[in-house]
Amino acid sequence: MRLSFYTYSYTDRLKMPIVACLERIAEVGYSGIDVSGTNGNSADPLSFSVSRRKLTRRTVERLKLRVEAVITHAQLTDTLSDPKRSDLDLVGSVDLAADLGATVVTFHMGGYHEGLDRKSEWKAAVSAIRRAADHAASKHVRLAVDGIWPVWINDSIEAQQRLFDDVDHESFGINFDPCYLTLMGIDPSKLAGRFAKRIVHAHLKDHRGSYPKWTHLLPGAGVLAYDRIFRGLKAAGFGASASVECFTNMKFETACDECFTAMVTAAGAGGVRFTRN
Repeated sequence: MRLSFYTYSYTDRLKMPIVACLERIAEVGYSGIDVSGTNGNSADPLSFSVSRRKLTRRTVERLKLRVEAVITHAQLTDTLSDPKRSDLDLVGSVDLAADLGATVVTFHMGGYHEGLDRKSEWKAAVSAIRRAADHAASKHVRLAVDGIWPVWINDSIEAQQRLFDDVDHESFGINFDPCYLTLMGIDPSKLAGRFAKRIVHAHLKDHRGSYPKWTHLLPGAGVLAYDRIFRGLKAAGFGASASVECFTNMKFETACDECFTAMVTAAGAGGVRFTRN
């Protein structure tokens, strides 16, 4: 298993220079990074300019890091609900991942829309994912729905299983997010066991409180038992990247350093050793 760091809050939201951010991440000991699939206020992956792509790839190669995943933000069903909208471009996001050397694109599913037929919305989502997964397969990239959520069309383990069954594509998986699973009252280890072959990436964050009101904390500083979570991932055979996810109210240097120590310690207690391979 590898430990990476999601840069969005710092390089995109807080405008921290990419090179300085990545140098600190490498110095601390992370093996890679997740990046936002867009830049600025745009939802278009082309907003992640050619020059920014080249700078990012050149820097990770120099620092012997890797770009693990491209993280999109718009919701798929919102994009599909209105022919005039094009918020989420999964095909373009796959191309961005290929340019950066990443192997995963995550996306948010979104919910049903009032006045629209639910069966039709479900079928449209399935078709869109399958088309994007075909393109992803040609680029050696995998799509990962960014977890499940109470107000999305994949609002339970059962609904997510149905989505996997209907899309029926080897390049379609799930991003494992134990923080949001716990907020939903779902045991993360249960989902890890159920979807062992479908988990292609993981996000590590923490919280206090409960759905629908909670506060995000640094991973390891909240209610999650990460030693048990890593044990569950190991039992599921997960060996890809788990990425620390922090927010703009968390100082970068503190988040970078403390999360690395906390996650390495928790992983060790769960029988997991992070590698840089």
